[in-house]
Amino acid sequence: MNINISELLKGNIETLPFNVSFDEDVLERDDFKLKLKSPINISGIICYDDEIINIKGKISLVAESQCSRCLTQFDNPMVVEFDENFLKNQESDDFYPILDDNIDLKNMVIDNLIIWMPLKPLCSENCKGLCPICGKNLNYGQCNCKTDNVDPRLLSLKDFFKSSQGGGE
Repeated sequence: MNINISELLKGNIETLPFNVSFDEDVLERDDFKLKLKSPINISGIICYDDEIINIKGKISLVAESQCSRCLTQFDNPMVVEFDENFLKNQESDDFYPILDDNIDLKNMVIDNLIIWMPLKPLCSENCKGLCPICGKNLNYGQCNCKTDNVDPRLLSLKDFFKSSQGGGE
């Protein structure tokens, strides 16, 4: 995922628009693993101010995700906007490195995807999830389970509001 920025560093151009695609099956680093269903498209503009390379743009892809409610696999289209800085010959937590007039976008892409990945991905906003008793996917129809089971220690609270609504004061 490299982009050559030699013309930008020499001062021959002020900005460098780019649009690149990478076809990977999986993006991985440490505990992060993302299975891809489409190429990764990265587009944006690169600017240089004689010290720092600034890149603004967006990452778009389709990832395979698992719904946190019903546990089904689904294609999750993602568009992530980014604004990142690169610095030549220095390693820092605030900057990505520039190596031999090239910038490698892979770590920047993974970092931004980690930040923007939903904590609880959903196949749809209206996902009904699984029945807590039989495990049936409720998106495909209701089950016959009785789900109003109440902890016996809390049974006395069940009618609490019914009795307090009658008196009113």
